[in-house]
Amino acid sequence: MALNIWKKPLIHVGCISTEKGLPLITKKQSDADLVELRFDSLYAAHPDAADRVLPFLQKRKNPVLLTLRTKNEGGSHTWKSTERIRLFEKLIPHADAVDFELANLPLLKPSLALARRLDKKIILSAHAISRKITYKRGLQWLTRMRKHRAEIYKIAALARTQQDLNVLAKLLIDHPELRIGVMAIGPMAAQSRKVMPLLGSKLVYGYLDVPAAKNQPSLQEIRENLL
Repeated sequence: MALNIWKKPLIHVGCISTEKGLPLITKKQSDADLVELRFDSLYAAHPDAADRVLPFLQKRKNPVLLTLRTKNEGGSHTWKSTERIRLFEKLIPHADAVDFELANLPLLKPSLALARRLDKKIILSAHAISRKITYKRGLQWLTRMRKHRAEIYKIAALARTQQDLNVLAKLLIDHPELRIGVMAIGPMAAQSRKVMPLLGSKLVYGYLDVPAAKNQPSLQEIRENLL
């Protein structure tokens, strides 16, 4: 499936994280440029999730982003050492893009190499789940991210106040040369979906079935009310 979305100024990502949401993959989602399959959530509920999702991936109508998030990065499953690599190997050929966490790259070298060999697009992500991000920490993430080739560098961080949101905004404003996707987790999540794209964020996420993260708005809501 050709991906012509990556040069867009803003990519709308629709998240699917439940088995009931899988049929949405086989139907064109007009609100979504990219459909994220949160496989960690599916796998936590169904150990045979890989076999369940493959028939849907093979009939996908939108480009699909494969995400196997870890617990410390906001995921739903505690992965065993080789479990995630085995599943990446099975699923990457049937996706169009893959999300890899910056923090876990040393453990995912075989998976990253496979994704590059198959010419899959890469989103390199970093998350501050339980505490707000500082500007210094954000800069450290961006410095490390720039050492790795990726279509977009994604930062998602807890934001409880406008000041927390300002830190994320400053990272965008200060680095217009980078393709960065920035969003808030927590109380300021919905507001960040409105503000960050206006400041240059290349990604905005909303759910298609159920929220994949606390306070995540639906993609339809983002399309209709926020942007």
